[in-house]
Amino acid sequence: MSFDSLALRLVVPELRDALLGGTIRHIEQANAHTFSFKVGRAAETHWLTLSAHSLHARAHLIEKPPPGQKQSYLADFLTTHLRRGTITAIEQLGWDRILKITVQPVSDDPIQPSPKAVIVECMGKYSNIILIDTVDDRILESFKRIDETMSRHREILPGETYILPPQQEKSNPLTLNEASFTELVGGQTQVSWRQLFNKIDGFGPTLAKEIVARAANTGLWDAYQQVIAYFDPERMSPQLLMDDGEPVAASPLPLHQFPQASSQAFGTMNEALAAYYDAITLKEQTDSERRALTQALKKQENLLQRKADGLCADLERAERSEDYRIQGELLLANLHAITRGQKQVELQNYYSPELEMLSIPLNPERTPSENAQDYFKKYTKAKRGRSRILQLISDLEAEQEMLRLCVSKLENAEALEVLQRLRSEFVTNGYIKAPQHGKQKQNGSQGPYRIYTSTNGFQIYVGRNSQSNDLLLRQIAKPRDMWLHAKQIHGSHVIIRNPENRQDIPMPTLLQAAQLAAYYSKAHHASNVPVDYTWARYVVKRKGNVAGYVHYTREKTLYVEPAVPRSKA
Repeated sequence: MSFDSLALRLVVPELRDALLGGTIRHIEQANAHTFSFKVGRAAETHWLTLSAHSLHARAHLIEKPPPGQKQSYLADFLTTHLRRGTITAIEQLGWDRILKITVQPVSDDPIQPSPKAVIVECMGKYSNIILIDTVDDRILESFKRIDETMSRHREILPGETYILPPQQEKSNPLTLNEASFTELVGGQTQVSWRQLFNKIDGFGPTLAKEIVARAANTGLWDAYQQVIAYFDPERMSPQLLMDDGEPVAASPLPLHQFPQASSQAFGTMNEALAAYYDAITLKEQTDSERRALTQALKKQENLLQRKADGLCADLERAERSEDYRIQGELLLANLHAITRGQKQVELQNYYSPELEMLSIPLNPERTPSENAQDYFKKYTKAKRGRSRILQLISDLEAEQEMLRLCVSKLENAEALEVLQRLRSEFVTNGYIKAPQHGKQKQNGSQGPYRIYTSTNGFQIYVGRNSQSNDLLLRQIAKPRDMWLHAKQIHGSHVIIRNPENRQDIPMPTLLQAAQLAAYYSKAHHASNVPVDYTWARYVVKRKGNVAGYVHYTREKTLYVEPAVPRSKA
């Protein structure tokens, strides 16, 4: 049940018990549409929340206010007129969802200011918070200003006289007897909830639906009597109803219309409402965080797919390196048949099973031998490019695997705290931009790995966590790459890329990689850390092992001081 007329009717006596005679000590802005009033009375302190939210407009006590935001003009205005004032009256205006809180302000001047009233209109998108002078009902300020172009019924502007919203002709629920109720529903034994909602004052959709739900077993009049009995504060049973982990309603009575919902009982209606709106806020924050993270991962997925498409196109072009070699070989084999000045030559391709004729473009300003050497240079360059592209494709596949793991984690995450931890992880992985806080981000700090370039030009990859350590070993590392790890100390896996399959790694590069392994380990504060290194082909992650744990052989050990090189990829 949202904050309807019945909820307000039951909240008002509880507000009177807690707040009448109390002093407004502080007013702060909880969010764009909600204000928190700190009220002290004797040794007690209470917090009252007033909200003009289009969906969750309400007024009730809360245990403590949420973290505040920058004060708005209205918050400052209310503070100026109400701070240190005494609450003298709290009432519901008719059966409307309108709460009026009268305050007697205090002043250091001999002449005391006139009483003021805060009026909270909880009416969906028309919800408002209005401050008036009770002497003449003159509007002093409001959350929403409404002029004649916005409403033909009334204006809510400073200086105008406050009048109630247009009243609907509905029956008082407490004065209906069986005869008048039967006449109201036209003698029908079955009615829609909208008929009750449109004809009986104080009824919200949930309350009207509850009568219809109960009437299926007891009859319409009996169901009405059962529900109306909970209008008595002495008989109400405040409770929060949850269905499949989601808040359904804060209700003063059991709701038969939600047979699968679980309920949690509370001592007061204020407590039930506070729990309900806390759950609503948590759900909205969780849903919002999930949407934002899902969007970030989808964006990253599209980015990686575009990179993959580009690399596939580059690889296709690089595959032509073999064509360049064949053209060079054919030119060398036919130097006697080629003369300087030719722009192309037709030669039989004896590398092809069909032995077809192949047209080879030539540079007329170069000799036949020089043309052949040009093709061999193109071949060498394209071959090197292919090796680099294959390395980049391998890196990209590892990133895509990491992304799939993140998507899986997000799909399984339910609690807001888990989603917030995932956000931090996504920031680390570079999927979401981190808050700058006035500091410039370092190059190379994003992605699933830290990537550095050694003084000898080797790329050094450093894992960020156990998952990226695993992917580093399974996806990135090749047998002739060098693997390093702090000896018997928890830390990151480090890989020195060796695309040319060199038989050894230069010592300056080894030392830099070892310093990184030491730095990104639990021993990074030590001055001399042992770091094992071995070829990646001797490192094995056994099936079923915990993420990040491996077995390795043929290792050697370096003792280094933890450090991070200045150069990053």
